[in-house]
Amino acid sequence: MSRILARSRSAAKTWDSISQAALDFVFPWACQLCKCSDEESRRGAAGNFCFWCRMRLAPEIPHSCDRCGAALGPHSSAIRGCVHCRREPIRFDSLTCLGMYEDALRNAVLSTKWSLSTTGTASLSDLLFRARRQELCDYDADLVIPIPQSWQVRLRRRFNPASVIAEVLAKALGVRADEHVLRRRRHTRPQKRVSVQRRFDNQKNSFRIRDGHVVDGRRILLVDDVVTTGATCSEAARMLRRHGAKSCRVAVLARVLDGR
Repeated sequence: MSRILARSRSAAKTWDSISQAALDFVFPWACQLCKCSDEESRRGAAGNFCFWCRMRLAPEIPHSCDRCGAALGPHSSAIRGCVHCRREPIRFDSLTCLGMYEDALRNAVLSTKWSLSTTGTASLSDLLFRARRQELCDYDADLVIPIPQSWQVRLRRRFNPASVIAEVLAKALGVRADEHVLRRRRHTRPQKRVSVQRRFDNQKNSFRIRDGHVVDGRRILLVDDVVTTGATCSEAARMLRRHGAKSCRVAVLARVLDGR
């Protein structure tokens, strides 16, 4: 039996290699960001991004705040939060991000957010998992939930980036994504149009939970594309906890530090 299983695995690997070679011939690989396609660039690639673009989009963050994900200097204190979040009423436990919302990552997020295709967002989501695999796997989430859009926003946009990210992460983690549990109770003013000091008030009571038993006793991975003050995710986490969520961690593509 073991020999048969070994042969089956070997045949599956051979077929995968042949299939990949055929796809490469018909659709040659190219980095989604810089469009390079040479073999040297692909050798250290991560998904749809070459080695160098991966380093630009997901740089190592030697020191960061466990609570809000902000990059910190080597001597900065993050006890009970950092300078960016210590005074904020954040209700989620911690935050994982691909990087800070600047330079290449900022441009990539903006270009995918208003795209007609979900491909760019899915590629960044895949890179998020590859770059922060240890953090995401160690959390051992039971359920992945995206931040929902109001119906007014859904009329203007073709898709919800948070839902795309949630699907990619859920598949990679081997758990279920559910975009129906967390719902918008009311339409709120866009956070970028609200002063930083009033963003938590702007999101207050903006969510409701449908079928609360789904989150009861579960470890929830809450997902969005970008976080600034954390007000939106904090309010969502508050509602999830009210309905029995055991814990709530946030995963986003980018963390904004300057409040814009």
